[in-house]
Amino acid sequence: MMSKQSASASIPLDIADGDVLAEQPDISRRRWLLPLSEQGVGISSNTSTETDKETPAELPELSAEQHLANAIRQCSKEGELLAISTLFEAPYSLTDEDIAQLKTALNSDEFLDIAHLSLNEQDYFYSTDFMSDNYAQLQLLNRHADICTAIAGVVRFECETYPRPLKQSMLMAEPFKYEASEIEDALLLMKTHPDFQDIQHVFASNDAPYLFSNTLMSYGKARGLTEWLEVEQYENP
Repeated sequence: MMSKQSASASIPLDIADGDVLAEQPDISRRRWLLPLSEQGVGISSNTSTETDKETPAELPELSAEQHLANAIRQCSKEGELLAISTLFEAPYSLTDEDIAQLKTALNSDEFLDIAHLSLNEQDYFYSTDFMSDNYAQLQLLNRHADICTAIAGVVRFECETYPRPLKQSMLMAEPFKYEASEIEDALLLMKTHPDFQDIQHVFASNDAPYLFSNTLMSYGKARGLTEWLEVEQYENP
């Protein structure tokens, strides 16, 4: 019944080498995201100092927070959230203080597209330029929930946000990609579980199955919307 969950998004390959050994942090790469290094938060290599003149090849062109924002944007392009916990690992091996400073720096007007979600005391970042808020919410739910909780969560989300029932086959698409048999097994279990008694089926006239939460939407409204979404909108464009 339980579904395998997505692994935490990692820093993209243009930011970190995947073959760097975990026990051997790459200090030069760590400096890219280390606000307490000589680079510092908000300071780029364009700052003219004697140190810059002596070792220009060693300094990045972007500030630490700019590198992090670009990593977040790259993950969002690939349909993934970036878990801040990634930065505790090699090759970065940042400290809580380092990451706190970077997160504060991302609140500036330069990074208006950078948004974050929190769940179970874990922070995840994404770029609204490449990922919608709704998709980010679904990614977070899919990352942390078993299949029954995930299905209930997305059904309730659809009913409360839009509002509309959820076409059951959508659970086979991104970001969930469940198999039809997994969905059927989960729904069968949910019928007897007290946490999911609000999740109900409704069918269009062509027998296409939809799901809705009866605490957020009446059966009549769910039935009418299902028929419109599945049949009527195509008959009456």
